[in-house]
Amino acid sequence: MARPGYLSVYADQRTQNIFDEFVKLKGISKSTALTEMMEIYMLAQDENLYLTLKKKSLHSDYARDLLLQREDISPFNDFIIMKLGTSFTIDEQELNGEEIVQAYARMIEKYGYSWFSTISLHSGMAEQKIKFYKNAIQKGETVKILFVIGMGINEIRYSATIAEIESQREEFTCPGDPETIPEEFGPDETGKIWFKLTDLKEENNIKADMLKFRNGDGSVKRAITKSQFHFGYAYLPINENVE
Repeated sequence: MARPGYLSVYADQRTQNIFDEFVKLKGISKSTALTEMMEIYMLAQDENLYLTLKKKSLHSDYARDLLLQREDISPFNDFIIMKLGTSFTIDEQELNGEEIVQAYARMIEKYGYSWFSTISLHSGMAEQKIKFYKNAIQKGETVKILFVIGMGINEIRYSATIAEIESQREEFTCPGDPETIPEEFGPDETGKIWFKLTDLKEENNIKADMLKFRNGDGSVKRAITKSQFHFGYAYLPINENVE
């Protein structure tokens, strides 16, 4: 009779020897390595079934966190992406994408950060997304937003680091210091999503045609060129290299 918690795995001797040496050099226990291998296999074969079974055996909060982790890979490989179109100042002056970026860059240079708002999503960011990115920021991950410039260009031109995220279903005023909002938009500006931005700069490494959307795996370049795209979640496929 098999002992509870134990599993017999048969492999050819050469593979076993390589495996023994590998886990030894990596400092990983065989039980940890085998557990991860089983999880990877089940996820590859039938992710929905695996998560359903996992949820039955674990507390529901843990299961939700597990699902979130599987849906969104590390933030190092994930980006919030937004297309900047025409915007209007508090005195009804029209600003294009480049001018919007310049306004926020000016505030970041002065204060070290700036609060940026958008109403691009009708109901704000989904709670699941907010939780994921907030957790990533708290863990010290670098979460970036990529800004696409339209005006016939339709390419990523700028990126910024997101230090904080706040979002609600209804518009609300700045959750931080309103003095860091560009004067073009004023301290009473409202939005459904607010990002505290730092390190706003030109983006020379990541291009739109390198990215895919998390939802549906579609082409980012095609969407920003041929549709009314404004805001979304993208990732960089592992076969793409960024210097």
